[in-house]
Amino acid sequence: MVQVSFSGGRSSAMMAKIMLDNYDRDELIFMFANTGKEMPETLDFVNECDVRWGLSMVWIEYCPINKFKVVNYQTASRNGQPFEALIKKKKYLPNKVTRFCTSDLKVIPMQRYLKSIGIESYYSAIGIRYDEQVRYRRLKQAKQDVFTYAFPLVDFKITQADVLNFWGGQGFDLKINSAHSNCDFCMMKGIAKKVAQAKLMPERVQWWIDMEQLIGSRFNTEYTMRDLLQLAKQPELFENKNEIELSCFCGD
Repeated sequence: MVQVSFSGGRSSAMMAKIMLDNYDRDELIFMFANTGKEMPETLDFVNECDVRWGLSMVWIEYCPINKFKVVNYQTASRNGQPFEALIKKKKYLPNKVTRFCTSDLKVIPMQRYLKSIGIESYYSAIGIRYDEQVRYRRLKQAKQDVFTYAFPLVDFKITQADVLNFWGGQGFDLKINSAHSNCDFCMMKGIAKKVAQAKLMPERVQWWIDMEQLIGSRFNTEYTMRDLLQLAKQPELFENKNEIELSCFCGD
């Protein structure tokens, strides 16, 4: 059995179509784990791929009581509820080192869903491309208890240029800039990207500010999310600000 992890980005969506066209449909389970902080356009895109291609997508969210719950496009959280529930349970914030949002909001709920339907071991296909060798090698070496990573885009030697060409011919596309990625203000993004995004959608920063105030901590050691919003409002304060950007499962 292959669990196809649909992150909501263009690469993972292309991977889903490749899997659908090249593998036994009965062996595939397409899954999207919603944190509640994905861009609205991401949810629209997941739903459109599902409807157009007949993926029978399983939408999963973290639930503090039952550990996971099955939702759908209409009922999926859009205001950070699963993420907030996890933060309140743990009583601390994720950061670049302790990135529990990926494991606890995505990997583990999907794993628990599969176990609930009797699937104890499986392959997990993720949308890392052939031109992302650092990410590929890191995850290739990762040891998991109940699943083994599969890399269809690496196997098919799919690069970012191939992904863009693919979507140029589909008649529909993800309606967000690749620079924004799916999780709106993920701590893994560099500050320059987040400041640029905050200029366009300052209202979406408020949730992150609220979570920092709730816990009395911050997502990034160098600045608070309120600082980020201020930088977006006063570009002159942004000079000489720099931050290394790291990859995440939430990407394009």
